[in-house]
Amino acid sequence: MKNLAPIAVFTYNRLDLLKTLIQSLKKNSLSRNSTVYFFSDSWKSIADKKKVLQVRNFIKNISGFKKKKKI
Repeated sequence: MKNLAPIAVFTYNRLDLLKTLIQSLKKNSLSRNSTVYFFSDSWKSIADKKKVLQVRNFIKNISGFKKKKKI
């Protein structure tokens, strides 16, 4: 198989949207051969901290891709 372009996912505090995106990506048959880069910004306020940490925890448990890298 040819090298596939990597997938870049920029996250912040919207866990529901990230879950929807991951479900959609997994429907693509080439996704299991792709490297996914997750870019997770730090929280901007204490109010966002819990949501950002939930997103990061979800990213830890994602599978189904060739490689997964957190930045």
